[in-house]
Amino acid sequence: MANNLGHLPKIDDLDEVNTKRLETWYDKAYQDDNLFRTLASDEPTLEMFLSWVGMVYGGSSGLDKQMIELCRIRMANVNECFH
Repeated sequence: MANNLGHLPKIDDLDEVNTKRLETWYDKAYQDDNLFRTLASDEPTLEMFLSWVGMVYGGSSGLDKQMIELCRIRMANVNECFH
């Protein structure tokens, strides 16, 4: 579902590992894969982001899930992002 929005390059052809990760992304996040494909163009950045997401949304961060969601919505609003 990648589109041409944004200014950073997005990777079209994913390797097997990132294809599986993208399937999980679709199941647990949303169907828009622009962020994933943008981050996948730099493997260390993708690794760091997915580790952070796993910690924050997986419950090991110690933050209240409602607070995490409020922060996510606020960051999206400030950055004029529809996510």
